[in-house]
Amino acid sequence: MNDPDRPASKEDIAHAEAKMRQLPSAEDTERQLAALLQRIADAAKTVAPELEWRVLRDRGQGKLGCPSPYLETIGVSMTTDSLTSAVPITDDEWPRVLQATRDLAAENGITALTVRADTPGRHDITLHAPDHGNEITLGTNKAALLTGLTGCRYREEDLRQQPGN
Repeated sequence: MNDPDRPASKEDIAHAEAKMRQLPSAEDTERQLAALLQRIADAAKTVAPELEWRVLRDRGQGKLGCPSPYLETIGVSMTTDSLTSAVPITDDEWPRVLQATRDLAAENGITALTVRADTPGRHDITLHAPDHGNEITLGTNKAALLTGLTGCRYREEDLRQQPGN
């Protein structure tokens, strides 16, 4: 199921579809993830009171969070609106903001950490949920940015049309 050079088999696709039927809808997942991002922003502001988070209305629906075999289903992923602060997180504040982010994310099964940048003045990480695909990205450089991406999910209307509903 994880070989990128091999097309997904019918069995792999059926397994992905069955797994998505057990998960909340794309819309519900996006709402849950957006609420988590707000909790993280609030916790970050407790550590770094100079942060002034603003909502950047850039939510969308696509297939970004749908790797194969999910890509071969009718599932979609949602990007949440982003939270941005023109004031960056300082190097002194970063470890505590990161820990608060990791603690809150872990409550939602989002535990796998990828560090993209960790140099003075520039930090960029993604936390990923191995079991359900949701992601949170937190970065700071000249500004701070907090974004979310759901794993692949059925839309509410697709779940209503599933057998047994």
